[in-house]
Amino acid sequence: MYKCKYFKIEELVSKAVLDKYGDHSWSFIDVRLLKTLDFLREQLDKSITINNWKWGGHLSQRGLRENTCEIVKKKTSLNRIYLSGHVQGIAADFDVKGMSAEEVRQWIIKNQDSLPYSVRLEGKVSWVHLDMRETSKKVYVFNV
Repeated sequence: MYKCKYFKIEELVSKAVLDKYGDHSWSFIDVRLLKTLDFLREQLDKSITINNWKWGGHLSQRGLRENTCEIVKKKTSLNRIYLSGHVQGIAADFDVKGMSAEEVRQWIIKNQDSLPYSVRLEGKVSWVHLDMRETSKKVYVFNV
């Protein structure tokens, strides 16, 4: 089981997942995502924030989303199908200290040949959404 060099599991899962599964929670996150996050942290050499609930912050649903998290519960209550990469363990939303989301997206596009895997990025949002959903391009930018 791969464990990130630069991220703690608390940054990638909710308190509910950590409380129930502890260190085994790593197994719910796609290894390609974990390695890509480590790559970005190392190459950018800047702090990356995914979830910060463990340290008193308000972010808790930017990594793995399980069935009890508010976003998933809301979609379910509306009888909507929700197949986000977050519920599949293949997506993360994050911020990079000292960089705007667009600057990070442009850095990823510029350096795509160095990426360990192909990625998808959500454009036109104030955070970086990165997922590992299959695409024919090394970097695919989509808009919701």
